[in-house]
Amino acid sequence: MEYLPGGETGGAGAWSPTASAPAVADEDWGEALDELDALDAADYQALMDEVATVLGEMHGQDRRGLPAEKLEDGLKGAALSLGRASLGPDEVVTVQDEELTGALEAVGRLQTRLGAIGFRLAQQAAARGLHQESGMTLVDWLRVRCPWLSSRDAAQVMSVVTASEAPAVAQIGEAVASGDVPLHRAATVARTMTRLQESLDPEQQESYTRIATAAAGRPEVSDKDLTTVCHRLLEDLLHEKAPGERERAAIALRGVSSRKVAPGLTRFTIDAPDGAAATLSGVLTSQLAAPAPDEATQEPDPRTATQRRFDALLAVVNRGIAHPGAPPSTARATVILTIPFDPERGLPSGPATTADGGYVPPRQASELACSADITPVWMAADGEPLALGRTTRYASSAQWKALVARDRGCSYPGCSALPQWCDSHHVDWWSRGGRTDVDRMTLLCGRHHTVVHQHELSASVDGGTVTWHV
Repeated sequence: MEYLPGGETGGAGAWSPTASAPAVADEDWGEALDELDALDAADYQALMDEVATVLGEMHGQDRRGLPAEKLEDGLKGAALSLGRASLGPDEVVTVQDEELTGALEAVGRLQTRLGAIGFRLAQQAAARGLHQESGMTLVDWLRVRCPWLSSRDAAQVMSVVTASEAPAVAQIGEAVASGDVPLHRAATVARTMTRLQESLDPEQQESYTRIATAAAGRPEVSDKDLTTVCHRLLEDLLHEKAPGERERAAIALRGVSSRKVAPGLTRFTIDAPDGAAATLSGVLTSQLAAPAPDEATQEPDPRTATQRRFDALLAVVNRGIAHPGAPPSTARATVILTIPFDPERGLPSGPATTADGGYVPPRQASELACSADITPVWMAADGEPLALGRTTRYASSAQWKALVARDRGCSYPGCSALPQWCDSHHVDWWSRGGRTDVDRMTLLCGRHHTVVHQHELSASVDGGTVTWHV
């Protein structure tokens, strides 16, 4: 018999008689198939493994011993199988309710398994330092290599990878890699354990991680309930500490987090130690948060209590960031709004954006432009450069703001470092006669500033676009 790799016309799994091998009678095939059907699952798997070994030897190698080929073949096979499962609009409407529900559940399981494979690969890439070779964070590296991956998903991968580096917390990474826990739930556990790490000994870390990981792996525990479990671990930690240790633990657990809850609305969550909490409470209960009737109409204050507390907190923040006359180095702490400008009408031509890409409606932008050190930068189509030539080496405060408005952060390809972590870099090096002009400068984070100088990379600036030649 001869094996033809191509089906009935040479496809996969086709057997064809040749001149050197006699044909097999139909009844012989029937007896062979009957014997095959009689095998139990273990014997059947053993037979298939033996066949695979023989086929591998026919090709001069044992494919089972080559992980790279196993990975490649498995992913190709999965892609082909998923292609078979794809249905068009006319086909999917014929699927019955029960089968439709079952298919959705199966897709969920597949997504978890695929996420597990992706996490294992990303974890190994991080261990090898592949992202560091290009001077990137793991999040940026993943986003470049996997453009379909959202920044949030990439950050979740990094959270679990980073937390799993501690032996006592490694079990959460293993749970993701095995497909027992979805990535987004594991990230909740990982962030919690990272926060608690300084306040726990290794044995406690392992115990807390085991509790949270077990909860994350239970389908009946919702994401909200999992967050509650993680909060309970924090509360348990603080209750178990002696008074002095409790205070130190609370300071270590301080933090602020934010998340989008709806278009145009961001929720901030603050975990403050008692001393800082007293300060914040003082602001929120001060005269700034008191009801203020309209002086003209004497109508009651229409704001709710929570709105008044927000206004009080923002008033204190705005006072704190007002620093007229500060030296140029403090420009990194200012808020810069980029507002498109129509020179023909002499008016703004659209909404403003912050340095990190946040959207600010036109009316709010006009209000913010008049307060504290929030600086409006009016931009034409290609921007207006500020030139100082060779009179000074370092960018002025005005130039820095122009660079922030144009580059919005590190200009190196794939990097997402914010402006406050960047330096102004002369495209034509200062030591080689470069000018301190906005159209000949760009922003680079410290990591990529080093990369550019080490490899003598060049860039070109065309209007508002910086292009690196890497």
